[in-house]
Amino acid sequence: MRRAVLLITAVLALGGCGDDDLADLERPAVAAEQGRAESFAVERIASGLERPVWVGSAPGDPDALWAAEQTGRVLRIEGEQREVVLDWTDQVLVGAEQGLLGIAFHPGFAGNGRYFLHWSDDNGDTRVAEFHHGDPEPVRELLHVEQPEENHNGGQLAFGPDGRLYLGLGDGGGAFDPNSTAQDDGQLLGKLIATPVDGAPDWQIVLTGLRNPWRFWFDPALGEIWIGDVGQDEVEEIDRVPFELDEPPKNLGWSAFEGTTRIDGHDLDDAGELVWPVATYEHGDGHCSVTGGVVYGGAALPALGRRYVYGDFCSGSLWTLRGTPEGGAEDVRREEATVPQLTHIGTDADGELVFASGAGDLYRAVPLVP
Repeated sequence: MRRAVLLITAVLALGGCGDDDLADLERPAVAAEQGRAESFAVERIASGLERPVWVGSAPGDPDALWAAEQTGRVLRIEGEQREVVLDWTDQVLVGAEQGLLGIAFHPGFAGNGRYFLHWSDDNGDTRVAEFHHGDPEPVRELLHVEQPEENHNGGQLAFGPDGRLYLGLGDGGGAFDPNSTAQDDGQLLGKLIATPVDGAPDWQIVLTGLRNPWRFWFDPALGEIWIGDVGQDEVEEIDRVPFELDEPPKNLGWSAFEGTTRIDGHDLDDAGELVWPVATYEHGDGHCSVTGGVVYGGAALPALGRRYVYGDFCSGSLWTLRGTPEGGAEDVRREEATVPQLTHIGTDADGELVFASGAGDLYRAVPLVP
């Protein structure tokens, strides 16, 4: 089955990857919007936050939602009560794409209180550090990466099924990857990277060829990674990649390709295998920047069973699609529900969808009322 997945999603071994070799490369068909759907509604559950960029649950804390604000605070929200767990605002540089960008809870958080943050420091560089619940100071730093520009910092932190901590980093900013970092396997920019969190950090490249991965999600049931990678001027893409750590890092194509569109003058590193996106959408109708999501596994919204949910920051549009057994995607539907300035799609402790809006609100997906 995995061989079929690689075949259908056009994972291709390439050698010698300049313009001449890529000009006639066959592109697979990718899933595009097929129509509209009304599978759920959204209701506001919290307001007055400062540019939240993450919302979800913490292991062992089923009654609360946790949120991370771009300005540097971590909040615990239970009903009408809000607790500022960490105020890191004096350490965080905030900009359009800078700030506190990611949070991940250790799988054993309920017992050990360990969690991890990714933020932009005073110089605009990427920092990742470990914290302990109740302590305002970091336990230790795990990563420092210099950022050449203010944009394309990526942001997502998450624990993978192998127990390592994963971070998605953008290409360092500027237009069309001017420093060619995404295709340079000697740099961490433009990559999905991972490290163990016990012992000394040892960051390794897992995927290459990323422009600005704004949210990724592991599907442990199928051993896959879903990624929303922000495009340049025309195309936003969703990638679905087999989680195969015994193989060389696969390549998602940027900056040789935007979606499946060839960008002249940009070479493709031949050290990995090229993986095409499974779904794309173009700018227009207010769309500008994809926000990756999750495969729904809750019980309250049966119409969404095992469908991948994602959206767009500018338009607030939400889409769902069905993954195919071969590793592709089909039946893309734009939902009637929208979330303005959509920055994150997460789940609560029951697996139900929650959304963060950069306008300062948190939302929950709820069944439609007849």
